[in-house]
Amino acid sequence: MEPIFDRESWQKYLRGFTIYDCAIVRQKGYGFVLVEESPDSHEGARTRFMTMAVDQPMEKRFGASTTNSFTFTTLACSISPPEYVAVDTRTSVYSSRPGLGRGEKPIGQLIDIRTGDDGVAVIQRVVRVNGQIYALGDYRKIYRRIGVEQWIELGSEGKGAPMPDMKTKKFYTVYDIGFKDMSAFGPDDIYAAGGSGDVWRFDGKKWHQCPFPSNEVLKTVCCAGNGKVYITDMRGAVWVGREDRWQKLIDGEFGWGFEFVDTAWFQDKLYLGCKSGLWVLDEKKKTLLMVDEVEKGAPTAMNSGRLDLSPDGQYLLTAGPHGAYLRDKDGWTRLFSSFDFA
Repeated sequence: MEPIFDRESWQKYLRGFTIYDCAIVRQKGYGFVLVEESPDSHEGARTRFMTMAVDQPMEKRFGASTTNSFTFTTLACSISPPEYVAVDTRTSVYSSRPGLGRGEKPIGQLIDIRTGDDGVAVIQRVVRVNGQIYALGDYRKIYRRIGVEQWIELGSEGKGAPMPDMKTKKFYTVYDIGFKDMSAFGPDDIYAAGGSGDVWRFDGKKWHQCPFPSNEVLKTVCCAGNGKVYITDMRGAVWVGREDRWQKLIDGEFGWGFEFVDTAWFQDKLYLGCKSGLWVLDEKKKTLLMVDEVEKGAPTAMNSGRLDLSPDGQYLLTAGPHGAYLRDKDGWTRLFSSFDFA
């Protein structure tokens, strides 16, 4: 395929930055959250939001905006309306629609984000579920995006996951109660997970807590095309089941900071991404395999780890600190790597 970047565009958009998150809206349309390379902490680094339409000529291919007011930012896309939306842990929001990229008022300035312990919600990630964008907060807070600078906390509609009785425990933390991820089979079958074994299912009317056989902090949840739900925890363990039936497939053997951050079901396989790269689950053998060891042309850890599935389910985008790959039904395509211009 024709190179996505030339040297001039790479120096303008990618030089000095690494990829932190990614999203795909269509086969030729991608969004990325970039973080400035720095010997200092993530806290002081600049964040850049970059979109690309690779079927456009080079001079019209990219859009970018750089700020120093975001930290630990995740990204999701929707198709109605078509936009990328990024939200950071402090509820700051950036949105990018065709021909328009802008910072928006933080969610915390638009609606009440106070939690039951008199604190304020911290956004764990932003996701697309059933075609809509949600920001997931700790203390089981879920915020649905309904327009530019418009969000609704599900509890205000009577559709939020209930909080525990605060009288039974003096203090709850984000390690006790979720959420960190959400996935769905449909509008009346949604799963959310996070906290210490905190798993919930929404049936279209109300949330039900799912008895889960572990108190490990949960990180990801994926409603797969085979009708199963896959959940990963802080140690990298993989669980499978539904509602009140769960079993552990893989023991957790990952160190802190290397747990899975994204999971996606694609072409009848569960892909799992983390700092060490991209993995695929062999459920029959109950083992995890590095994807570049079992799939021809697959990316290494430098170009993989974050995952997003296109809204039509036909393409899987993965990105790592220094590049990105795309998978379709025929296999992997290397999109770009910053090492091309190092």
